[in-house]
Amino acid sequence: MSEPFTVRPARVDEVEAVAELLNEHARRLHGADDVRAAELLQYWESPDVDLERDVLVAEGVDGFLLGYADIGVQGGQVWLDVRGLEPEPLRTLLGAIEARAAEKKPGAGIFGYISESDHVARGLYEQAGYGVIRHGYRMEVSLDGGAPEPQWPEGLAVRTMGAGEEERVYEAYITSFADTWMFAPEPFDVWSHQLLKDPAFDPSLWFLAEAGDELAGIALARESESEPGLGWVRVLGVMPEFRQRGLGQALLRQAFAECASRGLQRVGLGVDAENPTGAVRVYERAGMHVARTNLILEKVQG
Repeated sequence: MSEPFTVRPARVDEVEAVAELLNEHARRLHGADDVRAAELLQYWESPDVDLERDVLVAEGVDGFLLGYADIGVQGGQVWLDVRGLEPEPLRTLLGAIEARAAEKKPGAGIFGYISESDHVARGLYEQAGYGVIRHGYRMEVSLDGGAPEPQWPEGLAVRTMGAGEEERVYEAYITSFADTWMFAPEPFDVWSHQLLKDPAFDPSLWFLAEAGDELAGIALARESESEPGLGWVRVLGVMPEFRQRGLGQALLRQAFAECASRGLQRVGLGVDAENPTGAVRVYERAGMHVARTNLILEKVQG
């Protein structure tokens, strides 16, 4: 039988304990940490997060944290993140965060995002009326032996982002992702908080490909703080008029080469398995493979 527990709002002063809970959950599933406390705190401080209502924890009688839940709104949809170590606290957390979702965005579609390996969470979601509707991949490439130099399409050149170009990059992000599944661009203040205030933000890993003065594509990368030796491509976008020319491949290889020059061993990224722009094929041609599969579940209404 599960020990008694209480579901309550998370507190800033326990961010280290919450990060350790999430990392223990990740280690059980994948053998690696997931987040650093500074990264989690940065998320909690986002302009679109109400910490006292949007982030919950389950606490045991001894003060030990057993589960975590938060919600995020993207366009007309609400996304749930529910993770933990025991089924019963997760069940209660799921119900509580669903109630908050209905309050924050009445009538919105409700989605959950979990690792395919998280059988406990999947079972609880399905019992609550969710079904798997889509898959996402974490893809990786090994940098053992270095990385090949990118081959740039004719007329295109690459450089790193300069000061004052943040909104230009944001607009390129919106344009390049506009035709992807359920894309709902966040306001600039939310986007800039998520990326520019990231504790691992490094503009020397933000690459801009240009045709003259026209921005053709972007690759925004960082070094992982939770997985030593891992580089992570947060955004890879190519403007529609520059697709099918090898630019996505070149930008990806630019990120690989820079990460290799810094002594990193791997580069990873996340992608929708059914991405309509053919992103998965681009990544496979660059030598990447599927390292993990994630599930997207939707609440069946009525």
